[in-house]
Amino acid sequence: MAVLAAGVTPPPAAAQYFGQNKVQYRTFDFKIIQTEHFEVYYYDRERAAALDAARIAERSYARLSRVLHHQFQGRKPIILYASSSEFQQTNVVTEDLSEAVGGETEFFKHRMVLPFTGAYSDLEEVIQHEMVHQFQYDVFSRGRIGGGVQTLVSVNPPGWFMEGMAAYLSRPAIDPETAMWLRDASLEGHLPTIQQLTNDPRVFPYRFGQAVFAYIGEKWGDEAIGEILQATVTSGVEGAFKRALGLSLDQLSDEWRDAVQTTFLPQLGDHYRARRIAQPLLTEKRSDGTLHVAPALTPDGKDIAYFSEKNNFFIDLYLADAETGRVKRRLVKSTLSSNYESLRFITSAGTFSPDGRYFAIAVKHRDRDDLVILDVKHDREVRRIVVPLNGLTTPAWSPDGRQLVFTGYDGGLSDLFIINADGTGLRRLTNDKDADLQPVWSPDGKTIAFATDRGPATDFSQLKIGNMRLALYHLDSGVIETLGHMSEGKNINPEWSPDGTSLAFVSDRTGINNIYLYDFTDGNVYQLTDLYTGAAGIMQLSPVLSWARQADRAPPRHRCRCSPRPGTTRPGPGRGARPGRGPRWPRRPCRGRVTPPRCTAALVASARRRPPRPGPRRRPPRAPSRCAICSTRPRRSRTPPSSLSSLTRSASRPTTSPGPPWATSATRTAAASSAAPRSRSPTCSATTRCSSRAR
Repeated sequence: MAVLAAGVTPPPAAAQYFGQNKVQYRTFDFKIIQTEHFEVYYYDRERAAALDAARIAERSYARLSRVLHHQFQGRKPIILYASSSEFQQTNVVTEDLSEAVGGETEFFKHRMVLPFTGAYSDLEEVIQHEMVHQFQYDVFSRGRIGGGVQTLVSVNPPGWFMEGMAAYLSRPAIDPETAMWLRDASLEGHLPTIQQLTNDPRVFPYRFGQAVFAYIGEKWGDEAIGEILQATVTSGVEGAFKRALGLSLDQLSDEWRDAVQTTFLPQLGDHYRARRIAQPLLTEKRSDGTLHVAPALTPDGKDIAYFSEKNNFFIDLYLADAETGRVKRRLVKSTLSSNYESLRFITSAGTFSPDGRYFAIAVKHRDRDDLVILDVKHDREVRRIVVPLNGLTTPAWSPDGRQLVFTGYDGGLSDLFIINADGTGLRRLTNDKDADLQPVWSPDGKTIAFATDRGPATDFSQLKIGNMRLALYHLDSGVIETLGHMSEGKNINPEWSPDGTSLAFVSDRTGINNIYLYDFTDGNVYQLTDLYTGAAGIMQLSPVLSWARQADRAPPRHRCRCSPRPGTTRPGPGRGARPGRGPRWPRRPCRGRVTPPRCTAALVASARRRPPRPGPRRRPPRAPSRCAICSTRPRRSRTPPSSLSSLTRSASRPTTSPGPPWATSATRTAAASSAAPRSRSPTCSATTRCSSRAR
């Protein structure tokens, strides 16, 4: 790894600015950190995060320069912003930017520009993704800044080539979100050919392009990707593949599609569709919209608030009946007010007050994020809370309705904050480099559960970032307790049960995003769903789940009984359930707590490496009756079904099907953390069908 050089601060007269076209609400006084291969621009508030970003950039350069057989001749610019709101003011790129854009690299000066998101795992993935584009542009321009326009025009590389290469080299070979797209396309018979990836704008190039390069990387080695990039300059895209692999694009397409389908078609019997366990509530056909995300149930579970574009170009907040999906009204008309430039719907969700009268959301206004409290009945704003931070997401109300907890962004880092509902008494709970996201208050008001990357696998001195896991912040002592059985996969979006004895959350520990339950009475984790697509939002850290505070509460004398999936035995602490000859786990009382209805055959131990096949003629488990899920299915390209073969890998462990060798990342010297791609990504069904430009 290159040694970080000393930072150089220009005098005030030489302060750096980038353009004068977009509305800039304040002046950024940029300083420079020079490393061996980069000039990192930052301002004082984000200095600590910028120093780490510079280290990440040099580490990424060492790997990518070797894989792509190319060296930079001079330092490349990296421009950092502390938040998405400040990033959207940049003039490095001329296009309008939104919350969904994780970063950009412009062609002429090869400048990389990106915002901090509060999670170092996201930061590393975005830096590597955009750095691949810097390498691509540098190869096309033959190392000359501003050159290469003629080469780029003559070669005309398709989107799947440029973005698929960047996505593959910046993340695990096949991450759970990409595997979800491939499963859906394979099982529904809509897996595109490479020709369709090139010519059909409806086909999402990031995910499928990533899968193509994952196949190449494991069959021919990652170095073959560098050979393809170098050969593209002189031979064009088609000629480069023929020269490096000895295959035409049509031949490569047939091999790749066969490998993908052979892996995923056999999985149809191992998992089930969301419609088998839940009634579709908000769909394109029912509610005149293609995007329904970030669900939030009222405390009584009768209504649901969500974000949707309703066939328009803007995202608004709606209220619908949680039983029928009938839209009652629009709570926020963001297109009609300058106070609502945009609603934070990708990385944030709203929250109802305990009495259901008020709804709190994060709203972009000018160069900041405001915490807005709405009167649900009268559709009006009753309070706007301005906090002295770079941004905020995922507010959650306290059980007594007096306070809210939220994730606040300061200097590129994320921490937990509490504020009174009247806007006074802002208090910081955490203050470190760990990602602290999606907080939610326990029913007794004593504990806050949240998703974080803190834990034994995280070491910021070595820039090693562990998986997202669940943790508890105890308000009486200030002690943070990380929960067990969280070392595998990504674990996010905690939601308390009404009685406070368990936490529902979303995890990809088996390679598929599913809903799990952490039981505080025995310390075990149980799998509630086994979807063949997944419970996911637009981005990998998007809110997906909501559990009504009161809907599943039962009388004190109520007892329910739960049994595991047929063919499993009850696991001891730290052990996974193993196949058995029958349901040897006896039914047991739930100790006064209420688990989700129809819990029979729904519980699977957390440490399981492979979810068992469903028993014959067994009814699948159902999600909680008042548990809203954003269950994502990719919008499909229209391709007839074809022959089949193998793929897929979780970012942390094998999926249900081990797949062929090319499904892993053995030839990779380093693996990036997960994040969603930036581009139009039409996804989602069941309660949502998402469409956004997301990284």
